[in-house]
Formats: sequence, structure tokens, C-alpha cells
Amino acid sequence: MILRTMILLFTFLLLSGSSFAADTKSINLTDPNSDSARTSEVTSLKNLIQETVSKNPILLSLGYQITAQGARASWIKVRPDPTFTNATNTHQYPFNYSSLGKDPMNQVQFALGQEFPFPGKLKLKGRVETSELSKIKQDYDLAKLELTSRLKKAYYDLFFTTKSLEITEEIKLLLETLANTVKAKYEVGSGNQQDLLKLQLEVSKLLDSIETLKKDREVFIVEINSIVVRPQGTDIGELEDITKQPVGFKLSELLEMYKERYPLLLGQKALIEKNQYGIKLAKKEYYPDYSFEGGYGLRSNPMAPMYMFQVMTSLPVYYRSKQRKQVEEAVASLKASEENYHATIIEAEKKIKNLHIQTEKYNTLIELLETGLIPQARLTLSSSVAAYKVNKTDFLNLLDNIRTLLDFQIRYYEHLTDYEKAIAELEPLIGREL
Repeated sequence: MILRTMILLFTFLLLSGSSFAADTKSINLTDPNSDSARTSEVTSLKNLIQETVSKNPILLSLGYQITAQGARASWIKVRPDPTFTNATNTHQYPFNYSSLGKDPMNQVQFALGQEFPFPGKLKLKGRVETSELSKIKQDYDLAKLELTSRLKKAYYDLFFTTKSLEITEEIKLLLETLANTVKAKYEVGSGNQQDLLKLQLEVSKLLDSIETLKKDREVFIVEINSIVVRPQGTDIGELEDITKQPVGFKLSELLEMYKERYPLLLGQKALIEKNQYGIKLAKKEYYPDYSFEGGYGLRSNPMAPMYMFQVMTSLPVYYRSKQRKQVEEAVASLKASEENYHATIIEAEKKIKNLHIQTEKYNTLIELLETGLIPQARLTLSSSVAAYKVNKTDFLNLLDNIRTLLDFQIRYYEHLTDYEKAIAELEPLIGREL
């Protein structure tokens, strides 16, 4: 679109005089999409996303947490290890076995013991940890979508800045070329010095904008390198073209979709489930745990061996200050997670509605610029160029039309990238890429 505008404009200006025609011979109108114009490899957004998923330490950390929590959810359900006891009873020093057989109490004891938590406790502990595992998995999915969204927005910002820089540099080149025509007209008495000075001022303004855009571009490259975990200073290269993609879903469909796919909401559900099991587990603490131990006492002749069996149990005598408080803690944690769940729903629905409104707004503005304003501004500029050629309009009017076309072209890419950024923000909420 920019190239067509520039070629059309140059065509009209070429008709304005031989001096301008000579000046335009040095202008390179090479198609930026041609092989000769492409000096660097295109950096695909898809490849950047894949690189982020494989290298970003946030996702790697959550991946290890999933592995660790999966192991915990497995071993937490297993009962405690059995115990083995070896003891010696003698009249003299320990391990002095010479007194065995001289007294009924002298013996060497061997015992095996096993602790048994109250039935249901281990199963509930496993469910608590399994629910925590589900939450961490949702945290991973959310982090992945949010990082992808950040990367897309930075990529779109870089694309907009790059396009704005290209447009501004092309307009600057046009104004510099136009300055020769204005100068030629001034020299033959058909122009004035103010037009030339005004044109030089406009070129200086564009130089200021170009430097600002270059620095903005560096900022977005830093952001992309940070997300993708590349060394700072790595050049992004040439960007792929951005085209407007349709959302493909109605607002009502989006509001239904997020309830089933939004990772933050699903993580809140898993946390609620965890706290529900936590209440049941806390109530189980009112009941005692048991341990059983059986032993064998070795004695020498004429004393017969001795056998031992014992049962031990915990006594929850401090239930008022311990077990009851554990239940209160679990109940409060459940209520807190439920309120967070409701808050997440309210915030998610607000964001989805706002982003859907934004996509509709930017879609309308893009179509208006693409089919109306930019073609009209191009025709207006062409007409003013022709009028300026025969001195039927002043230079300020021509300059104003150039500014208008520049503004519309930049606004087109601004609305296009804002549209894509709104979609990128929408994707984590609905748990999928559009």
C-alpha cells in the first residue's frame, strides 16, 4: 500500500518538470518483497513462540515443579516405613552377654513395628496433593499463554514501529526530492523562499521522528530477546507481514469458553478442591493413629525365649487448641479460595467484554482507513500535486495533504497492531490461541 502510494505520487511529481524528473532518477523504488530487497532472514513469530516455550526459565521451573509435585502426590499416600528395634537387657554393662541365663530378665530383644494412620488419612493426603498438582499444571498453561501473549504484543509493537519508520523515511525522501522542485521554482521566480524553509522544517521534524522510532524499535527488541531468552543485542531481523485475523467467535461463545479453558479459573477450581479435601483431612485428625510392634526376646538355657506384642495410639487430648484450629484453618482457606474464584470470574468477564469491544472498534477503523480514508487522501494528494504544478494551489496545502496521507498510513498499522494485540490479550483468558 505504501509502495503504491509512493509510486503514484512520484508519477505525478515527475510530470511537474524536468528538474524534478532528474532528481528522482536516484530514488530506489525496489519492491521490498523482492529477493534483492530482502537482506536478512525473516523472523517468524511462530518460531519465536516455540523457542520461548523450550527455553524460558519460568516455564522450565514450572515443569520441574510439576515433576516434583507428581512425585509427592505419589509417595504421600504410602504408609510410614516400618521400624526395627534391637535391645539388650543384662545385669552388667550393655552388650555383655555372659549374664544371659543367670537371670529371667536378661535377654536380647528383636522387634518389628509399623505405624498405621487412621483409615482414610493417607487417601485424603493423596487427593490434596493431586489437587495441588492440577493447580500447578494450570499455572504452567497460564504462564505459557501469558508469555506467548507478551511475545506477540512485543512483536506487533516492533512491527508497527518498523512500518512507521519505513513510512516516515519514505515521506522524508519524498520531501527531500520535492525540495529540489521548490528550489527550482524559486529560482525562476514562480516560488518563494518560505515554501523552501517550511519544507526544510518538515524534513527536520521527520528526522526527529525517525530517531525516536529507532530507539523505540530497540526497546521492543530488548523485550523480545528477554522473553525468548536470547542474548541482549541479538538482532531480530526482518519481520513477517501481519495480516488481520478474524476472532471467529461471538462474545457469548467467548464467555462460555473461558469457563472451561481459562487456566487461572481452572487453577482456582483445583485449589477449591484441594481445600475441600483439606477440611476432610483436618477432621480426620480428631481420630488417633495406631502403631503395632511385635518382638522376640532371646535368652539362654535354661530360660525359654520371650515374645512381645504391643499396640500404641496417639491421644488427641489437645483437640480444642490443635485439631479444632486445624479445621478452622481449612474452612477459612476454602472460603478464601471460593472468593478468589468468584473474583476471577468477574475480572475475566470484564476483560473479555472490553477486549471484544476493542477488536470490533479496531476492525471498523481498519476497514475505514483501508477502503475510505487512505484512497481519498491519496487522490487528494495527487490532485494537489497537479494543482501545485500549474500554480493553482499553494505549497502549504500540498504539504498538509502529504502530512494527512502520512498520518493515515501510520494510523492504519497502529490500528492493525492494536487489533492483533487485543486478540493476544484475549487468548490467555479463553485458554487457546485464535
